[in-house]
Amino acid sequence: MATFWKLYDRIELGLALAVMMAMVAAVLTAAIGRVIGSPNASAPQFAQLFLIWTCMLGADLTIKTGDHIRVSALPDALPDAGRRLLSAFCLLFILVFLGFLFWKGIELSTGNWRRPLATSGLSYGLVTLALPVGAILIGISLLRRTFAGGFNKTFEPDDVGPEAIL
Repeated sequence: MATFWKLYDRIELGLALAVMMAMVAAVLTAAIGRVIGSPNASAPQFAQLFLIWTCMLGADLTIKTGDHIRVSALPDALPDAGRRLLSAFCLLFILVFLGFLFWKGIELSTGNWRRPLATSGLSYGLVTLALPVGAILIGISLLRRTFAGGFNKTFEPDDVGPEAIL
């Protein structure tokens, strides 16, 4: 099972990097086109598409390593049992919220599937699809962290940095 998750993490990291590079290329193409007087009308739409996917994949990669923003004043003031209970409550609340994002994101994606992404020829549904996919990925990462380290480790940073994904 560890081999599966290692491959899963590497694929996601590679996809996140590829999408981020595509976003930079789209923005660069749009900027160069404007400077030389030949603007590319679809480059900003591609940049928008790649930006949302970069954000969602990046958010999941951040959750995976525990490097997300957290306010630790309350958990630090609680005894171990209280900290576990608070983490369980937060995890439940977050998973419910991610379920809501997934549900509404699917509605949004299916509702926008026939809408064109300006002159790019792609569907705007590809932009909105990032929301439910990101919600699923983040939910999986949170559950993996919980099962691996318990409720007290779900929201704590890993001892290693982002290179742990590699």
